[in-house]
Amino acid sequence: MHHESSIWLILRKLRIPLIVLNLAHAIPVLLLTLIPGADGDGNPYYFSFFDAMYVVAYTATTIGFGEIPYAFTYPQRLVMLVTVYATVPAWLYALGSIIALFQDKAFIYAIRMNTFRRKVRNLKQNFIIICGYTDAGKLLINKLNEDNLYRIIVIDKNAEKIEALKSELYMPSIPAVVADASSTDVLKSAGVLSPHCKYLITLFDDDQINLKISVRARILNKNLKIIARSGLKQGGENLTNIGVNHVIDIFSIIARRIDFALKSPYLFNLFSWTQGGNLHVSKTDILPTGKYIVCSGGRFGKTLKKTLDKNHIDYIFLDVNKKIHEKVVSDQEFFLEAGIMNASCIIAGTNDDAINLSIIATARALKPDIFVIVRENELEERSLFSHLRADKIFMIDQIAALDAYNYIDRPMTFDFINTVSSFENEKLIHILEYITNRVNKRPALLELAVNSNTMYALFAYITRMPVMLGQLTDNPYHDGKDLELAVLGIKRENGEFILLPENTTFLQPNDHLLIATIPSSLKRFITIVNHRHELYYVLNGVEEKSIYIPFTKRKTAF
Repeated sequence: MHHESSIWLILRKLRIPLIVLNLAHAIPVLLLTLIPGADGDGNPYYFSFFDAMYVVAYTATTIGFGEIPYAFTYPQRLVMLVTVYATVPAWLYALGSIIALFQDKAFIYAIRMNTFRRKVRNLKQNFIIICGYTDAGKLLINKLNEDNLYRIIVIDKNAEKIEALKSELYMPSIPAVVADASSTDVLKSAGVLSPHCKYLITLFDDDQINLKISVRARILNKNLKIIARSGLKQGGENLTNIGVNHVIDIFSIIARRIDFALKSPYLFNLFSWTQGGNLHVSKTDILPTGKYIVCSGGRFGKTLKKTLDKNHIDYIFLDVNKKIHEKVVSDQEFFLEAGIMNASCIIAGTNDDAINLSIIATARALKPDIFVIVRENELEERSLFSHLRADKIFMIDQIAALDAYNYIDRPMTFDFINTVSSFENEKLIHILEYITNRVNKRPALLELAVNSNTMYALFAYITRMPVMLGQLTDNPYHDGKDLELAVLGIKRENGEFILLPENTTFLQPNDHLLIATIPSSLKRFITIVNHRHELYYVLNGVEEKSIYIPFTKRKTAF
């Protein structure tokens, strides 16, 4: 259906009923103006068009005020009979057509799409299109709403999900529509061609749907940044080949976490922190050595196999979905035969949470101290997994949402983790201690750009005078107190990444800073870099002198 206003859509759909209704009124009006009546003295009297319309109107609607302004002649009464028997059925036909129209699914869809397009057109700030209001999509929306940097638009075919989204009462409101996100027209309606559209994110569980959406979005907008979820190796490769900027490979992310945990609990801890955790290294961050039992199949199982082989871990691989049913999974004999009594860790990694829960329950019953790693497919099962004391819970949707959020809001976290992943324990411990001593064990992580939008005063200052990083963070107000703020990295405009820059590092225009801090220190830092007088005092230790120009009253000659 073409992009038409709602009024034109209604008129086009009701064309025939409106024609019938108009003819049923127009013909009696015309006849009344042509047929002579008689006034009180018996003289000929002709209705004006307005009087005729007035009489036909109250007759057609069965109100019936009477014969005015004079009693009708028989020819006039004959016209009124025609009016009654023509207009009443015409009205019934028109009303029935209107009721049928507003029950027509295609028409309702067109009206909703028009409303949706209007809301999108009225957006005058940068926005993100999210395809699929999944659990991951909901988590991502919550994270993005906290920052309030982008408006959000949502597309999903499931009407119940869109209704659930609307019931959340997000502020600012989120334009959402029940539609097929893989349709080119729907993507255009969602604003994929708009210069304000900065990202398109597709988080469906189906790789083919994500691929279709990504292909169409890339064809429509070459400059758009696309983030897509993938559960298949081939799917991820296809997404990369068509120009998707960031592929969320959940299984590879989980395998990387396990790889980091096997290498160093401190590396695992830093990685978990960048995805929403804290900097407290717990016992569960230290994976045991010894034999592992892996209950998983498909690509996730193969990815885990490569990780365990890489770290020289002894394991037995059980493809639970393929070999056994849920009834057998709970059979203790099966796990005893697999050697669970000699195992130190079991990984419940199937795509069925019920089977994973059964695996954990059976493993704990046989060996209470066994280390349990579990894959959680549905967020609502989290309390059950926690109740069974799983040591490591990898929530699929949460990982997808946080990975997408990091790419949008703080992409330097990828540079940070990639850089520290090759460090030895001593260096990792040093980084953890530096952050926790400077800030705390649960600092906020964010990325800021040195530009005219986010650091107005600093950006203008460093174009004329050099500024060192330490001048802004160490004892900035000359009161002996440092900001509780740690700069973890600087990314230059040319792509160079500097890990844990020294205080003597000079800042440059368009640098990006990866910062760990707390709200109060962040607020003070933002004040410093955005207010000229504040920045001058911090850098020089004295108030900036203002030039006073006295006001003299101008004399006027008369």
